[in-house]
Amino acid sequence: MSIASKVKALLSLTGHKPADLSECLGMSVQSVRNKFSRDSISVPDLIKICEYLDCELLIQTKGKQAVYFDVSDIKQDAGGAEPEGERNQ
Repeated sequence: MSIASKVKALLSLTGHKPADLSECLGMSVQSVRNKFSRDSISVPDLIKICEYLDCELLIQTKGKQAVYFDVSDIKQDAGGAEPEGERNQ
């Protein structure tokens, strides 16, 4: 299952639609739709989506150790915006 499909499932579980993410991602509804159709959701986008949906994003090892990710993990330039290279990774 693609990342976009999993995010859509999470949106459904929380009663949201992909278009609802335009504000939290700081982009137009059409740009959000494009991200989903291209399956080009970046890690910073995923962190913002989880924050918006009041979910936790974590990676868990087989030994059950977990590393959590939140908005403080998103790199920002001096002006407060994401660096250009971070958007499409």
